[in-house]
Amino acid sequence: MKADFLGATVLATFVAFSASTARADTATFTAAPLTGCPYCTATDGSGLVVSALGHLLPNGWDVRTGSGGLYFANRTGGVFSIPAANFPGKSFDLTGLKLFAYGVSRMSTPVTFTLYAYHFGVPTADTVQVTVNSQAVQDVTLSDPRLQNVDTLVIRYDPLQVRNVYFIETRFTPH
Repeated sequence: MKADFLGATVLATFVAFSASTARADTATFTAAPLTGCPYCTATDGSGLVVSALGHLLPNGWDVRTGSGGLYFANRTGGVFSIPAANFPGKSFDLTGLKLFAYGVSRMSTPVTFTLYAYHFGVPTADTVQVTVNSQAVQDVTLSDPRLQNVDTLVIRYDPLQVRNVYFIETRFTPH
């Protein structure tokens, strides 16, 4: 009986310790300057890095960071990753997105984002589609197991549906 009690105590301590050390982060990119455009890169204070191909337009780059978050109007999207220097293991679980998409039509319509989740040692990506309404802030909680232990996440959108998008928050748990 004493061994059962001790085993249960050890298990409870392990579970409590594991839960307390799991760390969730939110990347906003509001204070992350872009560098290297047209191969634009920004590193959020949370450690999440975004890369995207930008184009110089008369009003500036079509990939930007600022008070509204991470802005894409490059007709494709971007790549999210965590450098090994920021977190050993360099993988993360994508747990949510808060975004505002401007549709091609100026009315609220469903728009789809395709998330390609690459995992260490696997040459093909798991594909997850997320559909939201345009013209409104959308807060999407993600719990798909294909978005866990990701080393690189590519987010793409159809330029025939989406004119531009603000990623206000990218929520993730690093490993």
